[in-house]
Amino acid sequence: MDNAPSAGDEAVNLYPPTVRPPPTALSLPAYFLTFISNPLRVMPEAVYREPIVQYGNRLTWVTDPLLIKQILLDSREDFPKTHIEGRALGGLLGKGILIADGRDWRWQRQTTAPTFRHADILQYTAATVAAAEALVAEWGAAKSGSIRPIDDDMTRVTFQVISETMLKGGDGAQGHGFERSNQAYMAPLAWPLLYSVLRLPDWLPFPGKSRRLRAERDMRETVDRIVRSRRGNLGGRDDILERLLLARNPDTGEAMSDVQVVDNLLTFLLAGHETTARMLSWALYLIARSPQWEERILGEVLAVAGNGSIATEHIERLTDTAMVLKEAMRLYPPISSLTRVAARDLELGGKKLAAGNLVIIPMFVIHRHRLLWADPDRFDPTRFTPQQEAARPRYQYLPFGAGPRICIGASFAMVEATAMLATFVRAARFEVPAGHVPIPKSGVTLRPTGGMPLRVRSREMP
Repeated sequence: MDNAPSAGDEAVNLYPPTVRPPPTALSLPAYFLTFISNPLRVMPEAVYREPIVQYGNRLTWVTDPLLIKQILLDSREDFPKTHIEGRALGGLLGKGILIADGRDWRWQRQTTAPTFRHADILQYTAATVAAAEALVAEWGAAKSGSIRPIDDDMTRVTFQVISETMLKGGDGAQGHGFERSNQAYMAPLAWPLLYSVLRLPDWLPFPGKSRRLRAERDMRETVDRIVRSRRGNLGGRDDILERLLLARNPDTGEAMSDVQVVDNLLTFLLAGHETTARMLSWALYLIARSPQWEERILGEVLAVAGNGSIATEHIERLTDTAMVLKEAMRLYPPISSLTRVAARDLELGGKKLAAGNLVIIPMFVIHRHRLLWADPDRFDPTRFTPQQEAARPRYQYLPFGAGPRICIGASFAMVEATAMLATFVRAARFEVPAGHVPIPKSGVTLRPTGGMPLRVRSREMP
């Protein structure tokens, strides 16, 4: 059984939905079936209370911050990326920054990093707020108190932002088609992920495979046409695509090929809006169940921005808004785990790992670990006051990963989500329909089962 909220929950003592882990490790057949249903459910209870737990000689879950630092930073050569992401996503994302490793990854990271400087990202606040305000107007045009599919709304609005900032002046109809293809591509993802973990052959069928392959082809062809068209018409549009086309490796002066630009643009398009959409969906759910934090955000937004649009200079002052987003990502990290592989026989945390052992860093569990957090399943944004954050080990909170491969778009996501959440809360109140319990389910991103329907009531503003 999963952990559902009780009717007697007080807003000040909110324990939102989670998954209940199995008391002991699952048999391999049960692991297979459970993984397809929800990968979060395969991790036994011991993973939530021990620093390192092994599943036979195949797999190791690591939750201790010092061991995670060793894997992602200090001894990262011993723990390279696995084949899993490449097999599950490589057909779409090629050898872009998410999937590449070693020298291939380093030069792409060096080349693309200047595109995501925090000061430059703040320039996109206006486009973000315009998209959020357009969605607010859509809510206002509907009957107040209507139930909205908030997860779909957040996917649409974040895709609109990522399209505008990456492909300025892009075709809206093209964007809608791209998003439909993305949904078809992501829907059956648990199957190729499981086949990758078990090293089963690529030719094996699974439900939705043919639609997924068509969507993969359509998305790559769409972005390839955009890149080739822009390559011959550079200048005048300061968006991320133009910056990628103009970027040069700081060490060699080398530019990216069209294929590499397509790989990375697809990576940024998909990862950039999916993660932010999930962050906002879960944050709005938590606010809907926590009126005192809704009021704190509302008061903060009115004090900082009044009734005017959120602007660049407001972002750093929306501290309560940011705390709620960070706590939402603690309870529901957009990406639920990272994977690495032992490159050789070695010892980690007193456990022997054979070469090829799959090492999983499960952020969903780390953020709820019994040894790392007080009352870990409770919603409490005050965990992210500046004092609390400064006292916390760096590798204990990993919504964007950590180490050299930390998400390159982390700053973009936080600026976008802060501006949007502030805009939404000032404009509307949110309520959870009776009986809806959104259990988290892991895929590429952490989604709510059954979606995220919320009742939206427009505020009467002075």
